[in-house]
Amino acid sequence: MIQTQTNTTVKVLSPTLHLYHYVLGKSLNEPLEYRQERREFFQDNLHEIASHLTSKNGKKVSEFLKLIDLIDIEEEPSRRNILDFTNVPDECRKPNSDRLYLETGMIKSRLAARLLNDTYFLRLTRYISSDEGEQSLNSFANLSEYLNALKIELGQTTILAGILKSQLSPQATREMAASCLHKYFSQIQESEIQEQLKEYRFLDSPFYVLPQEIPSKNSTENYPSKTINLACVFLYKDKDTEEKADGVYSYFQELLLSYHKINYFYSQSRSLKTLLNKRYKAIEKQTENYQQQKWNAQSLVKLPQESLEYYKFLSFFQDQVRLIEAQRYNYQKCIQEIEQEVGEQIPDFFTKFQDNINKNLKQMETYIGFLSPAIQLYERLMLSVQTQVSINEAAIQKKQDKLGQILTIAGTTIAFGQIAQQPITTTISQRIDGVKSLQPSLLSLWISAIVTIVFSLAIGSGVSGWFTKK
Repeated sequence: MIQTQTNTTVKVLSPTLHLYHYVLGKSLNEPLEYRQERREFFQDNLHEIASHLTSKNGKKVSEFLKLIDLIDIEEEPSRRNILDFTNVPDECRKPNSDRLYLETGMIKSRLAARLLNDTYFLRLTRYISSDEGEQSLNSFANLSEYLNALKIELGQTTILAGILKSQLSPQATREMAASCLHKYFSQIQESEIQEQLKEYRFLDSPFYVLPQEIPSKNSTENYPSKTINLACVFLYKDKDTEEKADGVYSYFQELLLSYHKINYFYSQSRSLKTLLNKRYKAIEKQTENYQQQKWNAQSLVKLPQESLEYYKFLSFFQDQVRLIEAQRYNYQKCIQEIEQEVGEQIPDFFTKFQDNINKNLKQMETYIGFLSPAIQLYERLMLSVQTQVSINEAAIQKKQDKLGQILTIAGTTIAFGQIAQQPITTTISQRIDGVKSLQPSLLSLWISAIVTIVFSLAIGSGVSGWFTKK
């Protein structure tokens, strides 16, 4: 018989929280100091979690938790575990396991930190054993306390799970799922959560999904990027379903890694597209208004820089396409592995996401075709500006040559006039005034001045022409 219990009386057996937290370890062509910053960000979140955990004997995990040095990781690129177990108490370890086994009151925890290729991965499982009996939904608040406050970069998924021994109506189950998530997203109203919940079935049990798009830790005003904080509720119909689901969660770490990467890269591509659109419009406007603008040598320096920036952003955009294509392949492979493991389809939320991937990739490829012609626009504009600047510089040079010639004639004329003035004046005075005249007459002086000017100009022009040819 289906019951209609309220969320205040509904209880679950073995309430469990699964946390998958991802931080990009490195990016393409990124300097080492940036990678160190990413590592520190991951380490800060890890220590934030550890500060609330204890060993079975009450020892604080933050006192012995440590990551392996970055240099050691670089020397072993295939390494997965990045926890340093040197100072970890025996009570927190198990043979052939990279997890820490912890206990705080009734709550048991398992913590792992791994490197999945280029991504830091934090895996936390917290649960109250079924031996403790059924628990109220408030137990999820205890399991998820402080976790929703973690800063998120690449992405994060939380799955709240438990065995539902009482059979509820679909509406009551939905209300219960919303109540569970309200314990996690305390800042969101329960009614709002219920409206946004996406409902599916998995392993013949209710599976609810609430994706929250939030600003990434690296988001800036000029380069905004989004990430997904994904929360799910999985209500097992019985103990056997829980055991079957436990065999699937290890596959989820790879599936969710690809899911979060695809969302993150696509968000970055949207910011790149916005930047490229602005620059495309700017180069189009410059091309259209070519005749109205003043071009100079400084323009020839600025345009190649702008062209290089545009090409760089376009290359980044193309890189995002390639990265998403690679993650799409991994994502599809993980779905196949999970479905082979359980013998049934994964929740439609994950299969339908493939349609979004394909649609987004098609849009991105279209944008590349639309944005690429700007490279040719830059090249043609630079060629036109170079031609215009050359013509302008030639005209300026011609004016400068003309001015130089005038200055040369003037200088030569003055110099020759100063040298020749006295001999010319004496010669003409002797001719006109006679040899015995001591003082040149006024007529002699005028004639001498005219003759000096004529000869000076002739000599100046000759010398200037000779230098010009040289």
